[in-house]
Amino acid sequence: MKRRLTILLSLVFVIMVSTVSVAFAGESMGEVGREAERDNVVEPRSLYLASAISEITNEGEGVLGIYADFSSYYEIPWAKITINLERRKGTSGSWSSVKTYVYEFTPEDDPDGTLHAGEVEFSVYGLATNYYYRLRCEHKVRTPSGSYETKNTQTGGVLLTDYPVYRNINEDK
Repeated sequence: MKRRLTILLSLVFVIMVSTVSVAFAGESMGEVGREAERDNVVEPRSLYLASAISEITNEGEGVLGIYADFSSYYEIPWAKITINLERRKGTSGSWSSVKTYVYEFTPEDDPDGTLHAGEVEFSVYGLATNYYYRLRCEHKVRTPSGSYETKNTQTGGVLLTDYPVYRNINEDK
């Protein structure tokens, strides 16, 4: 009987000790997690350059439509969009540069005298048809402190056709 009582008390003691340790470990781990959470505050990828977009479209009859833009969280003193138009070489999958377009933006370009966003839209004529074309763009802004932030975008390839492209009337809405 004494032996059973001793075993039972020993078992209860082991359970109590392991439960207290687990509870203590869980509590201290929670505290460590909260400290790590405070130390690892997630910052945005960019403090100024909010978004950057580039698009290329086959307008048909040998005409490419090109669009690129950027927007900033805050007012900036200068920005630039560099658009590299590329053509795919045959079936090899490699791309070669066709032309580079550079557009700069300053607050003086805006009627309000502030620079928060900029866009470029134009058409390209006279390119060889039945090839795939794509854009690689660099969207760059200078912050008020003088540092630069950049986002790079790249479109998929679009086949430039020599025949008209008909679009659904609701596509532009």
